[in-house]
Formats: sequence, C-alpha cells, structure tokens
Amino acid sequence: MAEQESGFRLRLFTGFALSPEVRAYVAAVAARLSATVPGVRWVPPENLHVTLKFIGQCEDDRVPRLVQAMRQASEALPIRLEIGGVGVFPSQSSARVILVGADDGTGRVKKVYEVLDKGAEKCGFPREKRAYRPHITIGRARKKPVALPPGIDEEPGRLTLAVNEIVLFHSELKSTGAEYSVVERTGPGKVSDT
Repeated sequence: MAEQESGFRLRLFTGFALSPEVRAYVAAVAARLSATVPGVRWVPPENLHVTLKFIGQCEDDRVPRLVQAMRQASEALPIRLEIGGVGVFPSQSSARVILVGADDGTGRVKKVYEVLDKGAEKCGFPREKRAYRPHITIGRARKKPVALPPGIDEEPGRLTLAVNEIVLFHSELKSTGAEYSVVERTGPGKVSDT
C-alpha cells in the first residue's frame, strides 16, 4: 500500500471482484430494470462487486491488521458463487436496495464472512448485526423506497463466479458518485497490493 501520512482515514469495504463475464451479465440486468423502475440510483458497471463486509472510516495505520483478518478469511477460498436472480432489501413493495443474488450451496462463503467479521472486530470494527447474505447491489432508492413490479425476481439464467481472493476497496465519495479503487488483495497464501 502506498505511504500516507499517519492518521489518514479511508472509507473501506471488502468484497469479491467480478469476472468480466459476470460484470456484463449483472450490468445487463440493471439496465433492463432501470427502464421500468424509476427513483433508483443504479450502480455503474465498474463499481459492481459481491459485497462481503463494509468497514467504513478506517485510519490507515489499522489497515495492516485488517489485511491480516482478510488473509485468515481467505484460507477458505477458492469458492464458487452462483450469480443470478433479482432480490431486494427489505421488501419488494418497499425496496431500498435492489440486488442480484450470489449463492453458495456449500456455506463456505459464510465461513469466509464469519472469519473476516470476527477479525475485523479485533481491529476495532463492530460486527454486523444482520445475517450475512451474499449479493451484488445494483441499485439504491434515491429518496423513498420503491415498489418493484411482480415477477421481477424471475431473471432468467445464472452464471458461476470463481472467487480466489478477497479485495479491500477504498470508496471515495465524489459529486459524480462513489469511485472505488483496490487497496489490497488477499488469497490463499498471498497478500499483494495493487
């Protein structure tokens, strides 16, 4: 990671990067929905990822310990996720977040999450109170929740995403929207910065 002055704060989150094929598929799902669901801020294709854990504001001197937690969590990799199906938080009639599912029939993705969540807690970051549900956020309601039309969850086709690393992303909020950059990548037996 590049040298920065001590105490510099970063807005961070962890996740899994998408393959070009999966990114194109998810972006196409979002584009189809954007034509029929108003009042939503759609995630640009370059920002699509499988959400793992949102960290929030983090001093740069805590990043190495966080990367160590990522390294421990990545020991459960590789995993394969089935990408497909549209979902929402909290409900279809009052959606604040629109997402594409990322399912793992083996339960290994939840193990990755649990190890990371516990490790992040040791670094001073609170544990998530909600149950972890892997997903790709494709849109967020702008001002008030939106209603999705019936049958929206019947998105045809699914793709497989092979996950070999956990990515630590920096999210910089700009007037044009969030801009993501990679801080670190960890996979089984490796740590590398980008």
